[in-house]
Amino acid sequence: MKDILIVEDGVQERERLQSLFEGAGYALTACASVGEAEQAIIANQYRLAILDIGLGDRSGSYLFGALSRNKRVGYILIFTGNPSVHLKQRFLDEGAVDYIVKASPQARDEQFLARVREIIGEAVTADSSGIPLQDFLTSYIAESSRPLFLTMDDSVPVCSGCGSTDYDVTFSHVAQMPPEIHGLVVCRSCKKPMDPEIE
Repeated sequence: MKDILIVEDGVQERERLQSLFEGAGYALTACASVGEAEQAIIANQYRLAILDIGLGDRSGSYLFGALSRNKRVGYILIFTGNPSVHLKQRFLDEGAVDYIVKASPQARDEQFLARVREIIGEAVTADSSGIPLQDFLTSYIAESSRPLFLTMDDSVPVCSGCGSTDYDVTFSHVAQMPPEIHGLVVCRSCKKPMDPEIE
């Protein structure tokens, strides 16, 4: 699992985004084409895709549809030079989390980084160690406390990011001081945190 997939055929823009988000600690893959992106999503899942729609080898709209269907990406953000209000509304209606026009104020480094943090939070590194939620509950949590992590009918809640019910409890984001255990419950597919945090 990585944080961000960037699909942008403009070298300067792709390198700017790569530098911006890697500098903020995000694990990412940067692709110049639909073909590269298709290979990337075979190898990894991503919390967010930043997708240009004016790509050389195939339409970004095609890739948007493929990413939306295969659930290998938690969120899709359209990043394009096309300022069309109608196109923006179409992508938002079809599930894009945002539509940012290149050279707009929202595309500047600080604003873009802030928007990505709003969508997926801080970086969750690909090598975070953790255990499946069910194993954590049976091994570490008293039976009387387990309902805190479940719905009213004692089932695992559905992730609001991707619809999965598979969660991991990660521990690497904070130093552990037994007997207290600090962790974060995150969706295995899109890495969106479940509410509540374990503290």
